[in-house]
Amino acid sequence: MDTLSEILRTVRLKGGIFLDARFTPSWSVASSITPDDLQPYMKQAEVLCALHYVISGEMYVEVEGEEPLLVKSGELVLLPRNTLHVLSNRPGQRPVPSGDLIQPGDNGGLASIVHGSGSGPLTNLVCGYLANEEMRNPLMATLPPMLKVNVSEGASRDWIESSVRYGAQQLSEGHHATSSVMARLSELLFVEAVRAYSETQEVHEQHWLHGLKDQYVGRALAALHDRLAHGWSVADLAEVAGLSRSAFVERFTAAMGTPPMQYLAKSRMLLAKELLVERQKSIGQVAAAVGYDAEAAFNRAFKREFGVPPARWRDQQAAA
Repeated sequence: MDTLSEILRTVRLKGGIFLDARFTPSWSVASSITPDDLQPYMKQAEVLCALHYVISGEMYVEVEGEEPLLVKSGELVLLPRNTLHVLSNRPGQRPVPSGDLIQPGDNGGLASIVHGSGSGPLTNLVCGYLANEEMRNPLMATLPPMLKVNVSEGASRDWIESSVRYGAQQLSEGHHATSSVMARLSELLFVEAVRAYSETQEVHEQHWLHGLKDQYVGRALAALHDRLAHGWSVADLAEVAGLSRSAFVERFTAAMGTPPMQYLAKSRMLLAKELLVERQKSIGQVAAAVGYDAEAAFNRAFKREFGVPPARWRDQQAAA
């Protein structure tokens, strides 16, 4: 697994598809997902990302302060901050609230929207969500309001397209599309979108993702995430990067927005949460997997970061 995928894995997204929308000109709808919209699928979510995948046709996505974004068939747009946005066949129209148009599905199945004149080019899209409970993940705050990825060009094109359609079909038959397939799809869509975004950024700009493109910081990140439980020191990471200790700390902090040892501690805690949710390891085994020799020290660090001891946190997740 490459460094970007390994880091993005700590975001721990869940997701699903809940709406099939079909539009004909002229049309314009305002949209934003709320936790209440996901009550049939998730009990609680702190970070919501809206997603729209265009099956056929095309649309514009508008967010205040941004240029309208054209999204065509085979492309997907993510809104990492779940910003209020407008979908339309032509920018500048007065939108209708999407909530006024949604028709619930039969037996809890896939909801739908059919809107427009009924003639002219059809735009068909499926709408979904990515959700996460981790408010303080450093990645989420660095992403732009909109991310677009051309699913039809990626190496995972066939799998993504078939999985999106699978999720829609599951809901149309009255099943919740929150299976392991949809969880994997959510993770893959997010990774692909962020990867596409990171490739458009200039290395000299200060941005969390730029550390992955800096040859020195990137070496340290790759080594750190490859052996997260290793007893890393600043000197060790500086040696991997090929820099002096002081030069490494300065360069890493500038690229990542946090000093290397703080970044390491945060990454370990995020991985610990993932392992705790999986419930395949004891607390002591989780502690060892993220670099703590003593379970008591891990318990203190986890409580300091998240407010509760790891065992209680895992029980809370199981009860949610």
